Amino acid sequence: MEYQLLGNTGYHVSRLCFGALTLGPLATNLPLSKGAALLREAFMAGINFVDTAQYYRTYDYIAQALKGWQKELVIASKSYAETAQEMAYAVEEARIALQRDKIEIFLLHEQRDAATLKNNLPALEYLLEAKAMGLIGAVGISTHDVSAARMAAAMPEIDIIHALFNVRGLGIRGGSVTDMGQALARARALGKGIYTMKALGGGALIEEAQKSIAWAFAQKEAHAVALGMQDTAELYTNIAWMEGKKAPEEAVVKLRKRKLVFDKTPACSLCGACLKRCPQQALSFSEHGIVWVKERCLYCGYCIAACPWFCISFC
Repeated sequence: MEYQLLGNTGYHVSRLCFGALTLGPLATNLPLSKGAALLREAFMAGINFVDTAQYYRTYDYIAQALKGWQKELVIASKSYAETAQEMAYAVEEARIALQRDKIEIFLLHEQRDAATLKNNLPALEYLLEAKAMGLIGAVGISTHDVSAARMAAAMPEIDIIHALFNVRGLGIRGGSVTDMGQALARARALGKGIYTMKALGGGALIEEAQKSIAWAFAQKEAHAVALGMQDTAELYTNIAWMEGKKAPEEAVVKLRKRKLVFDKTPACSLCGACLKRCPQQALSFSEHGIVWVKERCLYCGYCIAACPWFCISFC
């Protein structure tokens, strides 16, 4: 396993970051014991960097996997908090759930553009206070947007940028893959820690998965790449592809046939919560109900969490 110093944070992290979203209710919803065992397998394989979020509801998996684990582990979490009070709650929730005095990295979650980042400055100010108190180690943002990445690069108080970045630029907002690459290169030159997400475009690039993952790890802008994994086959396939090797056990990637299902019971009330929550505008209304545009979907599962009637699921 290769490790890099994550910008000026002082953390040496594995280039492969375990993206924990796939473990929980927004994706595969693995049993706690199975998800924790997969994480522990990843730790033993040399992965020491885990990405999670308040919204993902995967803290329990990580806490379970960490029981008895003595080696260094860097955990990055995120919150949609907009106020100092909300962010204080989010940080404390993570510390308690993960059973850690200090969370290594804490991010403003999914900053949709530069304006969103400006509006969330009170939450950022709390993160800076928490960092000064030793409750967290580094502060940053996650984003799909080029303008937000550029703004964060120019902010001295930002340590980390977690950005959407893939070979085709799928899901990137406010610019192209080249634009995002330039923003991240600038940020890295300024000492920011950079780790990227959605190397497979949420599944849209699954037919060229090996090429897409190899591309993601070849980009000099990124210190690490977060990949979601749901079984050991995917774990060891991703490690092999990262290293430019043939995978010892080729994973059958379940995303290939994955689709959103809108359950008939309870019936969808057309409240629009899922449409508002989708960062990619992959959902819309029609006279027949909800329309899913698969080509835009990044399989983030955020619409599932937004639905007040639990109508939406993956299958």
